[in-house]
Amino acid sequence: MSAGMELIGTETRAARFAGLQLTAVGASVTRNADVREPLLSDITLPIYPFYVRVRAQDSHPVTARLSILSAARLATVMASGSRPRVDWSETLATGAPILRSSEWRLPSSSCPPPCAGSFAQHNAGLVIYSASAGTDYDLARTLAHESVHLAQHTRDAVLDAIPASDAALARVGPLGRTLSRFIVVDPFMPLRLIDEGELRVRGGTRRSSWYETEARAFAPGGEIR
Repeated sequence: MSAGMELIGTETRAARFAGLQLTAVGASVTRNADVREPLLSDITLPIYPFYVRVRAQDSHPVTARLSILSAARLATVMASGSRPRVDWSETLATGAPILRSSEWRLPSSSCPPPCAGSFAQHNAGLVIYSASAGTDYDLARTLAHESVHLAQHTRDAVLDAIPASDAALARVGPLGRTLSRFIVVDPFMPLRLIDEGELRVRGGTRRSSWYETEARAFAPGGEIR
């Protein structure tokens, strides 16, 4: 999984998609090993807001499932008052929606006043960057940093959120099992909860969280200086 983040951290535009998918493959192999299944028997590849599932021995070897969390986030942002536009070039290069906001800086709880806000933000498989891209910060460096957060989200989803969704829907019965072929109810991210909880207990700043520390280690760009 770290190899995928290292690839993203090269800040090479063409490497972002490959790095994201490599992270997903690593998480899939880890999950399969944990349940004592063949390592490549069930692979999840993110094309947000979808998860593409590859099971070579299944009657339907390739299926696409909608991430409820990612789809809800995308719908909320697109319906917001700022109405960001999709940057299709960066979206295709990343494998997730990349939006350009009309705001010069994005409001950020981790950078409250007098800080001017953040350059870009990742949330639930979606990245938004501010209108000042290329003016007072390097967009390529910033998108590499946010793409590491995207990879962290993917790792957590493959390891925990997707299996939890499948297990919960299976308990509903035949209807739930049918729904699990098309959707993933994926808000359950225990690694993220642990990160948030540790930060609150320690009383640290957002930039000192485990997730931010890991992201800066692989792709230091995108920070407010």
